[in-house]
Amino acid sequence: MSRLVAVLSIAFLASFVLFGSFIVQGQRPEPQTQPTQEMRPIAVSPTQQTQRIREGTAFKDMPVFFRQNANRTVLYTADGEQLYTCLENLALERVLTAIQQKPERQYWRVDGEFSEFRGENFVRIRRFVVAKPPVSQP
Repeated sequence: MSRLVAVLSIAFLASFVLFGSFIVQGQRPEPQTQPTQEMRPIAVSPTQQTQRIREGTAFKDMPVFFRQNANRTVLYTADGEQLYTCLENLALERVLTAIQQKPERQYWRVDGEFSEFRGENFVRIRRFVVAKPPVSQP
């Protein structure tokens, strides 16, 4: 009988400690990362109009750069004329990790496809590579 009480007491204490650690961990704020130049939010100009593209349309080897806009990542065409919100996936996570490691503006060549929701296009990145900045034409 005393052995059963001892086992139940240990089980109760263990569950109390485990429950307490969940409460403490849930109250910790997430660490804040300092935004880099590339990751700082930007304002979207009303003159920047984005052409609507049909759902499922694929693109290949598109020269782009990425910026943060509020809490989403935005893909800009290399000329800065078109912009599309990126859908979160593993490829985008890897791009953002690379940007955080090298904060100056990086140009990329990406493959993916367009998606459409409520009149706005989004892009899903499939493949990406770091590219040289585009040559400006006179």
